[in-house]
Amino acid sequence: MDTIPRLVRLLVLAVVSLTVAAADDVGCPGAPSMSVEAACRKACGTQLMYDVCRDSLRDVPDPSASHDVTGYALAAARGVLASEGATMDAAIQLLFNASLSGDEKSAYVECVESYTAAEEAIGNVLDDLPVCSFDGLAADYKNGLLDLENCRDRVIRLPASPLYAMVLVDRNKAVLAFFLGQLFGI
Repeated sequence: MDTIPRLVRLLVLAVVSLTVAAADDVGCPGAPSMSVEAACRKACGTQLMYDVCRDSLRDVPDPSASHDVTGYALAAARGVLASEGATMDAAIQLLFNASLSGDEKSAYVECVESYTAAEEAIGNVLDDLPVCSFDGLAADYKNGLLDLENCRDRVIRLPASPLYAMVLVDRNKAVLAFFLGQLFGI
């Protein structure tokens, strides 16, 4: 059980690494250019999401300058994928706890399955953005988000799951990635 999710994650991360190296200078035709501040204000309707946005884009060089939003969308999607990997690792580790109840074990198994699907969906986003392919992009964002929410819905029913906070962070990052993707008009 441990080997397959790790292999999938390693494969996705390898693809992401190659994509990231080629994506730093991506600019898509028709994509707006704006500063990090303007992008976060335009994409986010709440202070929480604005804060998530600013944090996710903190490494953008010269954030006060206007940049093509493609770079912001890529940075947010990479952040989602990295966060998902850490949460999946935590879920896998929890499965090795012999004192888990049946409900806990079932929830964590479902989370590993959901996170595998979410990583694939966000991997598709990271494949499509650098080549400015927006066909199906909204569906990939939404599918990744729905997969995370599936895990959230399972762990919220557990008494004090250590995974719950991590899943919420991942969900917020996925929502942000989708919001930034909407700046393309998807």
